[in-house]
This record gives sequence, structure tokens and C-alpha cells, in this order.
Amino acid sequence: MFVYWCRVMRSSFQTTLVIVFSIVFVIAVAVFSGIFSKKQTSTSSAPSGLVTVWGILPSDQMQQYVDDFNGQGVGYTISYTEHPAAQFANDLTNALADGKSPDIVIFSSELFSQFRDKLYTIPFTAYSERNFRDTNVDGGQVFLTKDGILGLPLLVDPIVVYYNKDLLASANFVVPPSRWSDLTKTVPIFTKRDSRGNITQSTIALGEGDNINHWRDILSTLFLQSGNQIITYDTTTGIYHAALADGASSATDTLPTVSALLFYTNFSNPTSGVYTWNRTLPSSLDMFLSGRLAFYIGRASELFTIQSKNPNLNFDVAPIFQPDNAVRATTFGSFVAAGIMKNAPNFNAAYAFSTVLSSSGSIDSLSKALSLPPPRRDLLQVQQNNPYISVFFKAALSAFAWPDPNPTTTEQIFRAMISDVVSGRADPNTAIYEATKDLQTSIK
Repeated sequence: MFVYWCRVMRSSFQTTLVIVFSIVFVIAVAVFSGIFSKKQTSTSSAPSGLVTVWGILPSDQMQQYVDDFNGQGVGYTISYTEHPAAQFANDLTNALADGKSPDIVIFSSELFSQFRDKLYTIPFTAYSERNFRDTNVDGGQVFLTKDGILGLPLLVDPIVVYYNKDLLASANFVVPPSRWSDLTKTVPIFTKRDSRGNITQSTIALGEGDNINHWRDILSTLFLQSGNQIITYDTTTGIYHAALADGASSATDTLPTVSALLFYTNFSNPTSGVYTWNRTLPSSLDMFLSGRLAFYIGRASELFTIQSKNPNLNFDVAPIFQPDNAVRATTFGSFVAAGIMKNAPNFNAAYAFSTVLSSSGSIDSLSKALSLPPPRRDLLQVQQNNPYISVFFKAALSAFAWPDPNPTTTEQIFRAMISDVVSGRADPNTAIYEATKDLQTSIK
């Protein structure tokens, strides 16, 4: 989660932050100092002391951000510690058990469900639901609960399509296909085999769960495009529900998710007309970097990785393919957000800093530095000159996440679902129902 762009984070936002910190701090204190009286020892006192921040962003890059803020002398200071996404929830659990809670955490939408009960819920009386929805793209609503807001969205990392311009040009493609149905027609064009039938060049990496980068995100995209939310949240009861098996209008209808799963796995089925991938091939990213993959589905954050690993690769980027009957474009996206801990030792200053971090000016600076789209609608309206970034901004409007109860567990569930279908151990319908039961069990 955000591994690729975290390591290439740049410092172009330093100057802007100097202005942003000063302005937003004054506003934050003026507006919010009296709202959380139960959390504060004195509602009239300005924030002070140390605010401890834990996050998935790399400390060597975030330190410049922290130094710029601390240099403003606003009355409190920030300390940031990096915790890799894979161990973030475990580190946080251990810290809470030891009575050493951080004040603020910066996490992704894939992580927060594991510790959502430890996050402070910003009540709608302080930040109205209407204002949140009007400010952020629809995908940011993954952080909403029936009582308030668990996370303040900062960035979006949407799934997009990178494509090899040379391969497309050699087949007389002026533009890449925009629909899944059109993509399937290109399989005979771009998939090449040697005399033994081994795939030497592939159209696209789909159908497996081992050597395909972001296979879980891709399958999530197909499920979301089918109209299924994977895991839903009841705003009345506050209950999460595994929804993969929802959606059939009658007992004889095929579930939309079943069709999506079958579509995905067919690309690794040697007997299907769209066979173009198997588990013996290198990773999908390596295939693309070597110029032997026409279309690579990845995250916006991989742009710098692709450019640095093969500077000579002639590629471009486009929005993810859509179904023929799509009413609106949809893709999976990972949302980075900031949340305040319930037991934040310095709640007053933590809330003040969260308003700074999630302000329009600060998010705009982060977005420009990381070349990733912001979740704010006002910022997404700004015209982008960089051709890659303009596509990322468009994808952000279509990005959705789902409240993953545990990434490790759900990856195992998704992997078993694919494996059972590919191996023939189960039909897609059975695989979906089994996955739904397992997902429901994983929900706490």
C-alpha cells in the first residue's frame, strides 16, 4: 500500500506548508477549541505539547514535513514514526496494550477496520456528513459511520491501466480500448506463443493470484463494477455485512459477482478464448517492464517505479476498462486518511493538527509532491498539465474502497476463491458463496 510512491516522495510542498500551517492553525483553534470539552482539560487553552503521529508514510520523507511544521512555532510540536503497512495494526495493538497510544495515525482504507474501534469518531455536529460528502469524492465515504467520521481523507491511489505504446502502434491501435469487451478482442492480437505453445508475449495479466501484481485490487474492481460493494455498512445499525453473494434478482439469476469472477479466471483458462496468462510467467510488472505485456493494471503510485526501472519503455496510462453497461466509471482505489486515537494523550493538539493535515492547502501540497490525486472535489477540478496526473485525477473521481476487516485474511479468502475456480475444485457460484461466509466470519 503506497510502497512505490512513498519511496520517491519529493519535497516540493515545503514552501506552501509554511503558509498553510500558519493560516489553518488559527482557524482550527478558533473553530474547534470549544467543541470537544469532554476531551480537553481547558477549552480556552491553545493546543500545546507534543503530538505523536504514526503512519504508513516513510519517515525519511515525512521528516521534512514535520520539520517545516515544527519550525512555525504554533505552540505544539509533531513527532512522526513510520510503521510499515503490513505490521501497522499489530504495532498499534501492542502499543495500546502497553498504554502508549499515539495521538494521530495515518493509514490506508485497507487497514482501518482492524482498529476502527480505537479511533475517535469525529461527530457530525463538528463536521457534518453533508459537508464531508460535498468535500470528498464518493470513495472517501468508506470512513463514515452512523455517528461520525473515523478518518479524514488525504490522498487517493486508484487502479489504472498502463499500456505499451509500441505494441499498440504495431497493431495500428490509435487509442487503447476503454471497455472490457473491447479488451477481450485484442487477446489474439497481442498474445504470442512459441513453437511449444508457451506464452512469450501477453495481452494482459488476469486470471491468477500469484504472479499478478495487485490481483486483489483488480478483482475488487470487477466486483465493484458489477454493482457489488463486497462488504457493506448499515448506517442505521452500524453493522458490517459480507455482500459478495448479494445482488441476484431471483433464485435462477447468476450473481453479478459470479460473472465477474468467471470473467477474471477465464484469462488463465487454456480452453477459453481469452487465455493469455498462466502461473509460469514472470510477475505482471516484470512482463510489462520487459516490453512483453500490452496492458498492465496497477496503481497510480507505480508511475515512478515504472519510469525508473525502464526509462526506455514507451508507455502511457489510461483509466481502467469499464463494463459495456456502466452507468458511471468505477475503479478500486486505496485512500490514505488521518485519524485521531480515542485515547490520544494530547487530544487538543492532535485535533488541531488533524485539521492542518487535512486542509485543502496541505492536501494540495501533498498531492503535487507525490503526483497522486487528492480526495477533495475542489482540488480535482484544477486542470493538470502532466498527462499522467490528469488521468490519475480522473480515476480518483471513480475510485471506491471497501472496509477490509483484515487484509491478510481477506487475501487468503480471495486467493482461495480464484484457486478453486481455476483448478476446477469449485464452480464460480460455490466459490462466491464460500468466500462470502468466510468474509462474514472475519468481520469483528
